[in-house]
Parts: sequence; C-alpha cells; structure tokens
Amino acid sequence: MVEQVLEVENLCKTYIQGKIPVTALHDVTFTVSQGELVAIMGPSGSGKSTLMALVGCLEKPTSGKVVIRGIDVTSVLDSELPRIRREMIGFVFQHYNLLPALSALGNVELAMRFSGITKKERLKRAEDLLQRLGLEKRLHHRPNELSGGEQQRVSIARAIANDPSIILADEPTGEVDSTTRDKIVKIFEELRVQGQTIIIVTHDPEVAKHCDRVIHIMDGTLSH
Repeated sequence: MVEQVLEVENLCKTYIQGKIPVTALHDVTFTVSQGELVAIMGPSGSGKSTLMALVGCLEKPTSGKVVIRGIDVTSVLDSELPRIRREMIGFVFQHYNLLPALSALGNVELAMRFSGITKKERLKRAEDLLQRLGLEKRLHHRPNELSGGEQQRVSIARAIANDPSIILADEPTGEVDSTTRDKIVKIFEELRVQGQTIIIVTHDPEVAKHCDRVIHIMDGTLSH
C-alpha cells in the first residue's frame, strides 16, 4: 500500500484586514502519496501561496489540519516548528534565496548545520548532491557567479540535503528560460523516480504536464 505522506483536511485560513475578515482558503482537503509529483495551479490571489505556507509550517490555519507522515503539524508547539521544517520539508523558491556570502557548497552545507552530523560529513554530502546535479565545477562559486539555472540547482540540492518527507517548490522555474526550465523539471522527475514527494506551485502548463496530477485552486477552494 502506498504511504500517504501528506494529508490536508478541511483547511481554512482567514486573515483580518482592518476589521474585515478575508478568507484565503476554505475547506481544502487533499492527500499526496509517497513519490508523487503534484502541481498546484491557480490564478494570482487564488490561495496557492497561503496553502504552501500552511503545508510548509510557515503559518498556522484558522481551522483544519496538515498531517505529514502521521504527525499533525498544525497542533505542535511553535517551538517545534523549526525542527519540523528542517527535518521534514525542503523548500525551493522562485528567487532561489541563497546566501550571497556563501559558495554553492556552503549554502548546501548550511542546511545540514543542525542535523547532528559532523562538518566533514556535511561537506561531503553537499559536494555529492551538487555533483549529482551537474555542479561539480561550481562548488566554490558564490550565487552572483552562477546562472539562474545553476542557482536553482543549488537550491534543489539544499532542499534535499536533509532527506525531507516533502519538497515544496514555489514557482521554481519562474525566473529561468524554457531550456533551463526543462532541465529543472527533469531533475524533479528524477527525484520522484527515487521516491521523493514533490509539490510544485506553478503557472506554467509545460511544468504541470510532467506532474502526476494537478490540483487546481480558485478563490481559496479546490476546483475540479
């Protein structure tokens, strides 16, 4: 039986703007299985970013819950959330979010800083991951010395460094050309084959067509 890595149940999020409640998500329910590559699509303002923030434990819902590998992450103490994010979730961002003062190797190694392994082991794993993503000649380059596609590959290496349960990729191809986009999508497909669970927020139908399925969101609810 395929394991359910992610269970989102009746998820709602309401913000207060002035004195007016604004519902960003309403009664969202879905599951994601081990090794699935899932796209989330919808127009701007549809609730995609809010959904990713809730699944990524960056915000807490107004009601409902998010369960990752059997752990209800919406009910844990706030003090536990950094550990959950570090150990269970890998983030890939549209704008890469690499530290400019660190090399590619340093950015990936930093993600493992609190993983309980030695610096020597962290550097070895970071180097192995970057080589795996075709960056063996860019290990010691800083972000401003890398192309957009190379920076995104560093970001992907950083995301998988701690062997997370889920990778959340927010518009990961939004800043690159179509050739680089296709290379990045191929990396995600290869990770899926290896058993990695990946959720991609995207506006690009060319990205979505490579996913196992697409979750459409409109006005804060799932549309079918």
